[in-house]
Formats: sequence, structure tokens, C-alpha cells
Amino acid sequence: MNAEIIKSIRKQKGLTQKEVYTGVCSKTFYSDFEAGKHSVEATKFQSFLTNLGISQSEFNYFKDSRMKNEEKSLNDEIDQFYKKGNFEALYEVFENYNQDSRTEIRYLAIKAYLLVLITNTNFYKFSRTPFSEILAYLDAMKMRTLKEIKLGKLVLLSYSEKDKASEKKLYTRLIDELAKYEEFDAKIYYEEIGDLYFNRIQWLLMINNIQEAKKCLHSYSEAIAKSDNLYLSLQLRFMTCIVHTYIDFPKYSQELSELLDQLNKMPTSETHFYKIISQLHMEKAKNYYQRYQG
Repeated sequence: MNAEIIKSIRKQKGLTQKEVYTGVCSKTFYSDFEAGKHSVEATKFQSFLTNLGISQSEFNYFKDSRMKNEEKSLNDEIDQFYKKGNFEALYEVFENYNQDSRTEIRYLAIKAYLLVLITNTNFYKFSRTPFSEILAYLDAMKMRTLKEIKLGKLVLLSYSEKDKASEKKLYTRLIDELAKYEEFDAKIYYEEIGDLYFNRIQWLLMINNIQEAKKCLHSYSEAIAKSDNLYLSLQLRFMTCIVHTYIDFPKYSQELSELLDQLNKMPTSETHFYKIISQLHMEKAKNYYQRYQG
């Protein structure tokens, strides 16, 4: 990345390679450096910066900006792949970036993997092998920042039914971690706590713990009651329909269908996402209702 940034700065300043490598190294060495074939020692690197006419702090600023832009671009790409149900592309992101030297990019690779795991475990390339490594990685991080919290919310959806104790421990931990944000940044708190309940309810439904899902839905409603976020209100309405299809399938499957029809008329990126979630639950909810409620 350092070579790419040096090259970018050089071109933006209208300098030739010769103006950067003169007095520092040979033409061939510098050309290979810009091409990413090898790194350089610190003294040569500082000389490149001097010839470019920038300081180390300026270079760091360019580097940080580039990394943030790359992270945002990759994160947006992952979100779009998921909302479109493009699991092959998501898994490719994981394969391409899970060994990246940058921590933030590895976080995004893990996110892509977990999105495949929770939604389409039948994906033909899929392996659960990395899951235990992800659990160990997150545990070592102690979940102090929003990044670990966001990944932890996806992990919640990845547990099997026999992992109830582990799921409850992680869920409680995430609740405690998010509580710290309520006064610090209410907007972040409401969005993250809403997504946490959204994920946990889905997991509870998948293991047929409908009563606990109803309790969690109630907690969800109470948690976002003070928020004026319209997206969260829509999310709550959607999840209310999902939960109640397990209890009264004829009524709430119809309500859910009407809600999705309304969303289809609106230019929102969430429409396909809600369709994916609905498809995960509808057949299961119908079978549960016919067996236990009908």
C-alpha cells in the first residue's frame, strides 16, 4: 500500500519517477518498488518523501484517507451483495481478504463470511471451519468497540441449538457493551440495539423457541420506543409479523405479504433484504403453526 500511495501522490503532484528516486536509488529499483515488487528500508522511504516534498504526517494522512475509502467501498459492496443474495460474491470477499494485513479489512472479510453462514449454509463452497477461529478471534478482542459488537451480532445468528449457553453469554455481553453507548451516542445505540434484537429473535425462531422470541420482541419494542428512527419502526413492524407467523400463520403471513408489497413500491435497498429474511422463515413458520398451533 505504501508504494501505491507514493505513486498516487507523485502523479497528483505531476512529478516523474526520476524526480523521486534521484539521489536515493536506481531507476530499476524504484520502478520495482512502485510496482509493488518489494519494500524499502526506512531511510530510503524518508528520502522518497523528501523528494516528493511531503512530511511523514502528511503521508500518514493520505494513507489513512485511502484506507478509510477502501474500507467504506468494501463494506458497501458487502452490504449490496448480501441484500441482493449474491452469496458467491460474499464468499469470494472472505477468501480474498481474510488474510489481509490490515485489521479493518479482515473484519470485513469475517463479516462477509458470517453473512453467508447465517443465510445460506448450503452454498456449494461453504465450510464452517473458519467459524471457531472467528469465535476465538472475537473473544481475544474482548468486544470493546463497535466493530467487535457488529461481528458479535452476526455470530449470534451462527450458533446451533446445542450452543444455547454460549449464545446467551454472548447476547448478555453485547447488551452490556451497547449500554455504554446510550448516553454517548443515542443514534448509534438505537441502531445497534435494534439490530441486536433483530438478530437474536431470528435465532430464537430458528431453534423454535417461540416464547422467548416473543419476550425478546417485547424488549425490542421497549428498547427503541424513545427513538424517532423510521427505519427502526419499519424493522420492528417487519419482525413483529415474522414472529407472529409462527403463532397465527394465516393472519400474519398475509400481513407480511402486504408489508412486502408496500416496500416493493418504495425505492429502498432494504426490500430485497426483507425478502431474504421472509424466505428463511415462511416455510418453517407454516410447519410450526400446523404442528403446534393449527
